[in-house]
Amino acid sequence: MKAALSILAGLSMSLSFGCGKSSSDSGSSTFADSYCNEAAKCCSQAGPPNDGTTCRQWMQLASMGGTYNAQTGDACLAQMRSQVSAGTFCANLSASTPSPCDLVYGSSSNGTKQPGDACNVDSDCAPSASGKVACASLYVNSTWINKCQLQIPGKAGDTPCLGTQDGDMFISSSTSSATDIPAQGIVCNVTDGVQCTSGTCVALATAGATCAFSSECMRSTFCSSTQDKCVPRVAAGATCTGSDASECVDGYYCATGSCTAKAANGATCTTSDACQSDNCSEGTCQSGFGDLGMALLCGS
Repeated sequence: MKAALSILAGLSMSLSFGCGKSSSDSGSSTFADSYCNEAAKCCSQAGPPNDGTTCRQWMQLASMGGTYNAQTGDACLAQMRSQVSAGTFCANLSASTPSPCDLVYGSSSNGTKQPGDACNVDSDCAPSASGKVACASLYVNSTWINKCQLQIPGKAGDTPCLGTQDGDMFISSSTSSATDIPAQGIVCNVTDGVQCTSGTCVALATAGATCAFSSECMRSTFCSSTQDKCVPRVAAGATCTGSDASECVDGYYCATGSCTAKAANGATCTTSDACQSDNCSEGTCQSGFGDLGMALLCGS
């Protein structure tokens, strides 16, 4: 169940899930109705059922183990409606963007757990001045382990590192042999110019440095296949070669020799690179959360 809930957490703008007694707060029901009514529009775009029934069932599970926070619920809906108005909500369902939606259902033991203590959601964990404290998960012997973990920002040379923070995405460096969650560890953030490589924070290459892959370069650059060097990403409308997916600046891709804006859901396409959701299916840009995620959110 934890795996399925984790999938939906990514789909639903990172709503936090736990387990335990369900919250029956009427505000929670109103929030679920509002959220699922908008999510149903994404289902409608892609074809599955769109009455919101499955979404509400998952939202009921989302409320288990905590109580509804009206303030963050209102903030979550405001953010959602802003994205709906901008036409980006459905494309963003697969993103893990931090938002007020992360804390809509807080735990009754909110903010008291220490690193190494068992937890259900991030809000269970007490904050720390040393770094972010998150409720980390690890799947071991057919069981999910969830513990508060202090994630300390790393610099080049720091080891051992837990993984890389790259914008909205956290890329864990844990191996299949891991049996427990360390109480604290180092996280390498690309905004600090480092990433976790073989257990150590390694400096990203700057413009002009030798490279083999774009992942080695600062995110404002990409690895040129003709120069084998990190070079600045190509601006909107400027000439490009299409040799690398990271060649154009964010929100653009290389089409017919120039960096072209990616299209919103519903636009015609021939390649996923052309879509804001990075998902071109049956000739149109569609929400990028895949068949399984679509079934979880929309039903089948």
